[in-house]
Amino acid sequence: MPSWLDRLLRHRSAPLVLLIAVCAVSFGARVFHIDIPNETHAGNGLIFDERYYVNAARVMAGAPMAQGETYANAAPPGDDPNAEHPQLGKMIIALGIRVFGDNPVAWRFSAVIAGTAALLLLYWLVRVAGGSGWLALGAAALAAVDNLWMVSGRIAVLDVYCLPFMLAGAAFYLRRQPIVAGILIGVGACIKEFALYALLALLLLELFRWIRAVLPSAGGWSLQLRRAARPALLTLMTVATFVSLLAVLDWLSTPYHDGHRVDEHQSALCDHALVWSGACNHISFMNGYAAALRSPHGPQGIASYPWQFWGNVEPIDYYTVTTTVRSGSTVQSVEHVVAFRATINPVLLVTAWLAILLGLWWAVRRRDEMSLLVVAWILATWLPAELFSLVDQRTTYLYYMVFTMPALYIAVARMLGMRVVPRWLVGVWVGLLLSAAAFLYPFRTFTGT
Repeated sequence: MPSWLDRLLRHRSAPLVLLIAVCAVSFGARVFHIDIPNETHAGNGLIFDERYYVNAARVMAGAPMAQGETYANAAPPGDDPNAEHPQLGKMIIALGIRVFGDNPVAWRFSAVIAGTAALLLLYWLVRVAGGSGWLALGAAALAAVDNLWMVSGRIAVLDVYCLPFMLAGAAFYLRRQPIVAGILIGVGACIKEFALYALLALLLLELFRWIRAVLPSAGGWSLQLRRAARPALLTLMTVATFVSLLAVLDWLSTPYHDGHRVDEHQSALCDHALVWSGACNHISFMNGYAAALRSPHGPQGIASYPWQFWGNVEPIDYYTVTTTVRSGSTVQSVEHVVAFRATINPVLLVTAWLAILLGLWWAVRRRDEMSLLVVAWILATWLPAELFSLVDQRTTYLYYMVFTMPALYIAVARMLGMRVVPRWLVGVWVGLLLSAAAFLYPFRTFTGT
């Protein structure tokens, strides 16, 4: 290695400079042909669940909609016809429509911003958890080249909007600021309730910390109470923020389902909820709606069991364009020109199996903060889906792994950073990772056609 390059990489600011470069490349990959598909393509230019969230945002923004489109005439202008999720994420998309017009760039650009912010916040979370700048850079770089995060961070679906709030909330909590952390997670839950998994991850982390502390010595009751104060405050602020903000959102944009207001059917839980009755009723509806999505005969179509997520089983084709090469009447080949797929980079996923086992070993033996955080995050974001699937036969999808992936990025970056791993082997691995990322990138031509 040239001496000047060696000196550059040894500079303490080098990880931050490279982080900016990683985010810039990731940003470019996300905005490349962000206007495809558009209204000239099949399905009015909408990708996968954009037909729900973009159309709901159109109603909320008061944008005109053609008859036959999802949610056309499903709610009055300004209200939310998609009551199965909170309004905040759709409000962000609606704001883009109000400011930039009803077009694909307006729908999706906020998702690009959220996806880029998630990279920066993942870096910060690793640093706050005690990781080096190089480890944090490695985790962010893995997130930047993973297809699942990349695709989720360039289409107008709700998951990517939750991630910055979850990661920021976790980082603030590790900085001993539970009030700020609770507010951030509560706001994220007003985009999609999955954000509450960050609260569960932090509570599990505190449980692991408590076990680590009491194994050598039980300590006094006063010490145990002090340990319980921070997670209790975090939980209180998360719940209070979620319910209060949801009440405000329900007031600003009334939730509808199948053309009916959600608050037309009061649940017993909401009878005495006072000013939070609307939010309480909305929460009851969302939970009931989710509970009704069941697969009693096993996953069908694009669904899969949560344990199958770890094998990339049933990747989801969000949007695909193919071209057929013919010789006369004979089909020579069918090539993908555009392929948006919900699938994890396979090189990253296979490596993560070993990295997670190593992280679990470190959590047991070393009980260090980073290992405990990785284990807690995986359990909190993946295990609920597995339990719901086992107990209640809930329908689950591979893209749920969007919320679990931060722990995998950290675990893999830690394992590859071990001194016992030969640098040449890391180089070969990075080559395979980037090859898989290039193969999975949605656009196979520069023109996008």
